[in-house]
Amino acid sequence: MKISSASVAALLILPSASAFIVPSSTSSTFVKSCLKAKSEFDYLLGEGTGIHTQNALVTNEIDMNKIITLPDTTKAATLTSSITYDEASASSSDVFNEEQETDGVQDPRMAEIIRKEQQQMAIKAEPPSKIPLSIKAMNFLKGKDFGEIFFTVLVPVIGGYYFLNKGIAASKTKVDDKATEILEDYANEMIYHDGDFEEMKLAHADYGKKLVFLGTNKSDKMLKRYLEFYAKKKTVSPQAISSLSYVFSLYKLTEERAGEILAELCLSMPEKVASAGKLLFFGEHILKTPEGRAKLAPIKELLASVYRDDGVISGEEIVEKSQLAMAEAAYRAAVASAGKKQSELTIGWEVLGLDEETATKIFEEVAGEGFITQREAKYAVKQQKYDDKGRKLDDDGKLENPEEADDEEEESTKASGNVQECTECGFTLFVAEGRDFKFFNSGFTCPECGASKDKFKAADI
Repeated sequence: MKISSASVAALLILPSASAFIVPSSTSSTFVKSCLKAKSEFDYLLGEGTGIHTQNALVTNEIDMNKIITLPDTTKAATLTSSITYDEASASSSDVFNEEQETDGVQDPRMAEIIRKEQQQMAIKAEPPSKIPLSIKAMNFLKGKDFGEIFFTVLVPVIGGYYFLNKGIAASKTKVDDKATEILEDYANEMIYHDGDFEEMKLAHADYGKKLVFLGTNKSDKMLKRYLEFYAKKKTVSPQAISSLSYVFSLYKLTEERAGEILAELCLSMPEKVASAGKLLFFGEHILKTPEGRAKLAPIKELLASVYRDDGVISGEEIVEKSQLAMAEAAYRAAVASAGKKQSELTIGWEVLGLDEETATKIFEEVAGEGFITQREAKYAVKQQKYDDKGRKLDDDGKLENPEEADDEEEESTKASGNVQECTECGFTLFVAEGRDFKFFNSGFTCPECGASKDKFKAADI
């Protein structure tokens, strides 16, 4: 291969090696062509080293591959940039190596891919920002006129609010009615089993499960409803005090809390003075601690306000006297109900808060009356006797009015004109006196056989 003198002159005249810049897309092809040309030249010279040099350069080109790893570790992407570097001819190939490196790093498509990957990683690393509700609302309302806002916002909101309230109110009413029904059943069953502590315990546990939906207020509502019914239906007695004391133990109440519940119940029904008086009596005779009895003060004030202070006796004194009278009446009833075979004081006076002297006095009074209860003494009267025709009889069984016997004899001689009998079928008709025109008129027919009125005749009964 011959090199012309013009080519050598051109090489010498060029000021720098930058004149040999090869386009990046053809750099690899250009290098291989140069290698081929060099091999041919060396072969012509007879050096025989072209093939070895070419192979070494290509091997070096493969070994010097550089790997660029993208920042995203979850979706790894690699870019292989082949940069040919010949250590043996570094000085003569700097231009090509520089162009190769520049081409691998400055590729606009690869730069765009790396930028997007970095942007996605930055978005994932940053916590999502929450847009305030007010801003969302403003963005939603932006550009809408009043009509659109009215029909798309106000109407659904107002309608939803109205129907939601109606639904909640209906559900609440239904739940309240169901709770009231179960509470009343609980109170009535507890009163029915009053005195039978085992049955009361079972009923209390059973209804406690049924009323579990009342939540934390369940115990207070159950006890208040029971006390309300108990004060209305039961009279004061030693047995009543014992039963209420057992009920308080079922609820595991302290005496202070029991006093608070009694006071709250009485203040919630100020018109029921009699029930409030009973509950005050029960509380004072069940609660023993000063703290528990102090909680009953609102009940005393309520009752005292009912009685008029006339200047002679105050409302507080009237309340005290009424409580004492209640205890004495309860013991009197207990003595009378115990029967006539008593020889000692009837038990219960201590529970009612009476002293022995007062109890003895009451016992003797009831014994002198024959152990008759107040109800019997008030309502027991001589029973009037009557015969089968409703006429009054005396103690010997004779008519109190003898004239009634004479009237009966006169009537017995006459046929009972108000009794008519059908001669066709025997149907008997009883016609009230003075009512013939309505029930036995000319158009009357027998309801059995259809016979006319003239087929009836008066019958003797």
